[in-house]
This record gives sequence, structure tokens and C-alpha cells, in this order.
Amino acid sequence: MPKISVVMAVYNGLPYLPQAMESILNQTLRDFEFIVVEDASLDDSLSVLRSYNDKRIRLIVNKKNLGLSRSLNKGLDAANGEYVARMDHDDISLPTRLAEQKAYLDTHPQIDVVGTWAQAFGLNQEQLWRYPVQDEEIRAEMLFYPPIVHSSAMLRRMTFEKHKLRYDPKTQRAQDYELWARAASRIRFANLSKILLRYRIHPDQIGRHYGADQQASANNVRAGQLREFGLHPGKEELVLHNAISAWKFQRSQSGLRNIENWLLKLRKANQKTQRYPVEIFNLVLEKRWWAACRSAVNLGLDSWNFYKDSPLSVATRRGAFERGLFWVKCHLREPGLRR
Repeated sequence: MPKISVVMAVYNGLPYLPQAMESILNQTLRDFEFIVVEDASLDDSLSVLRSYNDKRIRLIVNKKNLGLSRSLNKGLDAANGEYVARMDHDDISLPTRLAEQKAYLDTHPQIDVVGTWAQAFGLNQEQLWRYPVQDEEIRAEMLFYPPIVHSSAMLRRMTFEKHKLRYDPKTQRAQDYELWARAASRIRFANLSKILLRYRIHPDQIGRHYGADQQASANNVRAGQLREFGLHPGKEELVLHNAISAWKFQRSQSGLRNIENWLLKLRKANQKTQRYPVEIFNLVLEKRWWAACRSAVNLGLDSWNFYKDSPLSVATRRGAFERGLFWVKCHLREPGLRR
């Protein structure tokens, strides 16, 4: 049995597919099977896949297009490895990715899913995506967004078998977010604080091609989590929560008050339910309150006083110097603070 099963679904993968394939086949760790589910592409992806002569590749060909969720489930069902690594047909795994994630899971039996930091490219300026690394913060951040890069994830197969966890076939977009949120009460997460994936952003990407659908699916996941949180937000509150999740803020005095009131409502709900560790969740909320105040700096508002006088600003009550330094970072838009 291979130690790792790499699962990749392919639909119209050209011209990026060969680079993604080679990034897996050239990993420093060699003990894996590479399960590729070809989802009835309209381009020459199938011909490219059949051109590879590597015994580690297991090619599954769908007779008709099933979509990403069903195709990934076929890959999970076929997997034999102790660990299953996700990969997308347009991304690039760095050479030591599988080895480093395997080593982490081998030595951290309490963790069920481990992702990595990523470098997004294809934009005018490349971005470094630094996600939280500890389980408690990852699950707290999940109320706003999925803090695991999907194509960087490696999971314990038997844990997913035990809990019968699969992608929801009815969820056509944001499949990973729906799965992570549904599984969060039963599994534990981590991220390696190292860039081991290059995440390609391009016009044909599903998330960009179906941006509205992707956003709607993510909004539904967030709404479901809020209900589990004991909250039943109205339409305006849902719109506000989704905007905060996307780091889009109402830049006015009344807008800041709306944001503050909603974040305080979330904090109160968590104090009641203890769904997330209180101190960690409060810091997650403060990070967004800080970003909201920062966004209004150039509008003539006294954003610093808005920020520091709020009950949300618990992490900065350690002296004027530390508060000032925190605010300077916000003005400088220090890379990586947001993620």
C-alpha cells in the first residue's frame, strides 16, 4: 500500500495540467499513488494524461461530466493511502510538499487535516497567503472564510472513513469550505507555516469563472455556521457578515458602529456557547475590527479612537507604545497580517 494517495480532478486542464502533474511526479517523497479523475474534458486533457508512463498514476475517466464534488469523491473512494493529498490541475506543489506534510501527520496524530501556506501567482503582484497554523484559530476563522488552501490539504483517510466525510454532491462551488465547516466539530486542523504550494490565479479558474456562484455557496456555509452558533441573523446582518468576511467594510461612522455591534454580538454568542476558545475568538474579532477602522483612516474619522475605545480592542490594552505600534502596522498594511 502506498503511504499517500494524491487525488486530483481534471476538467479542461490545459495548458496548466502538465506543470501540475510534473510537480507531483517530481516530489522528493516517492511512495505515493496519483489518482487522477478525468471529468470528460472538452480539451485534450485526457490525451495528455494518457501520455504519461508512470506506474504511480491511476487514471479514472468519467464517461460524462460529473462536476468537482463527485469527481473528488470518486478519487477518495479509490484511495488506498494512509494519507490523502489534494491537488488541483492548475497549481504547483513544491518538491518537498508531500514529504513535509507526511512527516507532520506522522508526528501529530491528533491532527486530521494539514494544509500549507501558499504563494498566489498570475496577478500583477504575487501574494503570500499566511494562514493560521493552530487548530483553535483555524476553526475560529472558519466562521468567516476557509483557512485551509484546498489544493494544499493532506488528510487522514481513516478519519474521513470513520466519520463518513465526503464532498457534498449538491455543493457545486466552495466544496472545500462546506466540507471543512461540516467536519470541524469532529476533526482537527493545522497549517504548516511554510510555502509549499504555488496557487495559480487565471481567467479560466472555476472560482473566477463562477465567481457569483462561488460567493453564494460560501455565504450559505457562513449562514449555516451562524445558525449553529445560536444566531439567526436577518438579511442585513448576513450581508454585513459576508462583507466583513471578504474584508469589505462600511467606511463611515455609522458603518463602523454597525460592524462593531455585529462583532460584539458574535463575541457574546461565543461567550454563551463556548464554541471557540474565548481568548482566541476575541482576537479573531479584533483583527477584523482593526481592519475596519484602518479602512476608514483617510475619511476624516478619528479611527484610532474608534478602535481603541471599543470593547473589541482587548489585545491592545497593554500600554500606549504597544497600541501605537499596532496602529502603525495597520497604516503600513504589513504583509501577511490579514491572513
